[in-house]
Amino acid sequence: MRILTLLIAGLIGAAVLPGTAHAAPVPTGKAALTKNPLYKTGEFDWTECKELDRRPDNLDTYRIYLDHLLDCLNRSWGEEFKQAGLPFSKPTVRYITKSVATGCGKYPINYAAGLYCPANKTMWVAISKWQLADPTEFTLFNVIAHEYGHYAQHRAGILGQAMRMQKKASKAKQYAIQRQVELQAECFASAFIGSVWHSLGRDQFDYEDLMDMTIGDVLHGKTKNIHYWMKRGWNGNGPKACNTFIAPARLLT
Repeated sequence: MRILTLLIAGLIGAAVLPGTAHAAPVPTGKAALTKNPLYKTGEFDWTECKELDRRPDNLDTYRIYLDHLLDCLNRSWGEEFKQAGLPFSKPTVRYITKSVATGCGKYPINYAAGLYCPANKTMWVAISKWQLADPTEFTLFNVIAHEYGHYAQHRAGILGQAMRMQKKASKAKQYAIQRQVELQAECFASAFIGSVWHSLGRDQFDYEDLMDMTIGDVLHGKTKNIHYWMKRGWNGNGPKACNTFIAPARLLT
């Protein structure tokens, strides 16, 4: 569901969204991480994003479902970037069911449900057999929202600066920076999900089940910290709640 920023990267659409023609330059340096303009924007708009129906083992209905979700993400994140005064365009997304070359190496189909490739600015999303068999599951929705969070980080200058810092860091520090990136993307995802939850027709248990299925590791943080940032995003409703680069170390392990 995430990226390894030293190894993994994804394509970006060329069309710039309305309102970004005179956007400010993307920030660089440490300020891109700690004082990014995204943190000064408001909450995500309280928009409608009804989940479309999926049919078991029908890949076309899953693609339509995900395309609709991406339209919602484009609207919500486009508005945040407009408020931040940053340039923005829609990402390119590829749906796959088997391992393929991504531009950042071969997709680790047995490891990741999704990844974002900075090298070609593309989101890669794996639709698994068990997801195809269960059109009511919610993890796929979260995967898209999480990988879009990485795309937003890239567009805002966060991901590029984090990767530059990793190149000069010890292995332990590389992992620490990676956790800040991943936990922020998780927070971004939950902020978006919270903003559209009223329109999904979902029960609160669906989100609690999603949290129960989210397990941590050395690159993504401990399970309790992932849950902390998911809840923080949900309650904060916007990027401003997700500044992992100034958070206490105990929330980033």
